[in-house]
Amino acid sequence: MATVDFDHVTKRFGEVLALDDFTLHVEDGEFIVLVGPSGSGKTTALRLLAGLESLTAGSIRIGDRVVDRLAPRDRDIAMVFQDYALYPQMTVYENLAFGLKMRKTPKDEIRRRVLRAAEILGIGDLLDRKPRALSGGQRQRVALGRAIVRQPQVFLMDEPLSNLDAKLRAQTRSEIKRIQSEIGTTTVYVTHDQVEAMTMGDRIAVMNRGVLEQVGDPRTVYDEPANVFVAGFIGSPAMSFSRMRAERRDGTVALLRDGALLELPLPGGLPRLPDEVIVGVRPEHARLWREGVGLVGPIEGVVEYVEMLGRETFIGVAAAPEARFIVHADPDARGAPDEHVRFGLEPGRLYLFEPETERALGRV
Repeated sequence: MATVDFDHVTKRFGEVLALDDFTLHVEDGEFIVLVGPSGSGKTTALRLLAGLESLTAGSIRIGDRVVDRLAPRDRDIAMVFQDYALYPQMTVYENLAFGLKMRKTPKDEIRRRVLRAAEILGIGDLLDRKPRALSGGQRQRVALGRAIVRQPQVFLMDEPLSNLDAKLRAQTRSEIKRIQSEIGTTTVYVTHDQVEAMTMGDRIAVMNRGVLEQVGDPRTVYDEPANVFVAGFIGSPAMSFSRMRAERRDGTVALLRDGALLELPLPGGLPRLPDEVIVGVRPEHARLWREGVGLVGPIEGVVEYVEMLGRETFIGVAAAPEARFIVHADPDARGAPDEHVRFGLEPGRLYLFEPETERALGRV
């Protein structure tokens, strides 16, 4: 087991800046998820750690060793990719054992490690099968097992679930987390799926255009996003944003848009507000209006769409031409496009962002 440190790491591909001054510390035994959209730099960071790309600037350490100039085979890592890359002519047992054989590991030790990995993964009854006789989920577990038998200091996982269907992906998420907790190996996991990040990571590192935007445990990143990008990327359905004028009043802040007014208690410690702010609201904090339930409002708007998901309903509402909200409703709620509705917002759950830098100002 080992810590991992990226120290002011930069990577350029010609004129393209893929990773910009990236600094991140991963604790021994931690499961950390690098998450972001395509082109955010997350896979580049993983490939640099694996030794598959060379640094432009900065340094990377695994444990106490600087690994910048070490070949991948000398870094004591094991990688799992979205492509299972199993040898089709070999049995599951032979696929699991192959890497150890190449390292001339004694046969008894190979057998012990393979059987232990098979037990952890629940594939002990599949050892005599070949990959063509396995389901997608079983193949993914074999790919994981091939990494486990190596007993590396660090697991590197590059979108390993992207080839699985939705149901199997959810099942395999929990299996990977359980396996990592049982083994205790430091794991760096890359995904574009924020649900994977939120459900699997001890901490998540949100990346955008080569920049590390925020690092923290899932709850902190969700509740206290550092900026508009993080707030909009983490959470499903996504946070709604609109620009509003802000006026400080006696113990309150008034938010105005096209004549509409919201007046909310002003929390202590909120910095000086600019004349205009970006207001962000998560769907679960916007609800259809009911008297006496402690919401701020009511706000009137026109229904644009309705998404009925069984256990809940989401209603897209236009409160003004540039002020759209996603409103959470009960499973049996009904609505139709162009219908007028009233909704309210939960106080203390409106996120304010500075319009120029898009950095978080606080909540009201």
